[in-house]
Amino acid sequence: MAVYTHVNKEELILFLKGYQVGELKSFEEISEGVENTNYKLITEKGTYILTLYEDRVKKEDIPFFLDFMFHLSSNKINCPLPIRNKESKLISELNSKPASILSFLNGTSSQKITAEQTFEVGSVLAKIHLTGKKINIKRKNPMSINNFEELIINSAETANTISSDLNIDISNEFNRIKKNWPKDLPSGIIHADLFPDNVLFEKNNISGVIDFCFSCIDFFSYDLGICINAWCFTEEGFDLSLSENLLKGYQSIRKLEDSEIENLPILCSASSLRFLLTRLNDWKSEKKNAVVTPKNPKDFIKILKFNKTISSASEYGLK
Repeated sequence: MAVYTHVNKEELILFLKGYQVGELKSFEEISEGVENTNYKLITEKGTYILTLYEDRVKKEDIPFFLDFMFHLSSNKINCPLPIRNKESKLISELNSKPASILSFLNGTSSQKITAEQTFEVGSVLAKIHLTGKKINIKRKNPMSINNFEELIINSAETANTISSDLNIDISNEFNRIKKNWPKDLPSGIIHADLFPDNVLFEKNNISGVIDFCFSCIDFFSYDLGICINAWCFTEEGFDLSLSENLLKGYQSIRKLEDSEIENLPILCSASSLRFLLTRLNDWKSEKKNAVVTPKNPKDFIKILKFNKTISSASEYGLK
């Protein structure tokens, strides 16, 4: 979450007249994240999140995100519930941007990741995968391996400022991943961005999963690789206990097939390259008057190098 498009009180009051959420009492910007503009709203009827979808989000993709969240929420997976306006639509417009109002979820992101939490994350990821099979909506992954070459070109200048060898390392890893890329793995709707700041906890129990603006169709085990990279590395490096529990949690709900297990190392490598490239791109981009903190790409340089050394899923703690 972030703030690129600024909204004042008068604009919000007028906008909310199109909804049955009561009068506005207060609002505040949410600076976390990098993709869209978000505000926390408090009205007479409760607390909500206002999202304005920015230029990187295609307008035609927004119904996919909202329909998927609506489906998950209706199937007892705690995620923001899109609120319909008085015309029964999930999408409105504010300051020339597509906008939606979502229910607010209690809880906070983990400040110190535990093995109990990664088990819960693995479990909820598997539930999302299985529940998503029950809805017939489709969206291609705009950050798939087929898009890596463009990302590599766009990030080359920034990569060179970090390390003179980084572009060579990225090119070599991309070629290795592309050469070993699997086909026909179990697939469906994935979250594609299930980082710690997109999962809310109350104690060690997940109270909500948020930010579905990267959700798309891809390999389930690729989504699992994203979670391993996002949750199982500390300042000291890879934490086997965190990874082992994440995988246990996932398999407690959905058993991985042999082909998924065999290809997990290359999928983790692809995931780490994907987030290195997008963070390099975000690192160089500056939006005037934006309230946003780009994520440092250097963490994923280390993760990319680690994954390159892995030859078997057992090294991630998969038993």
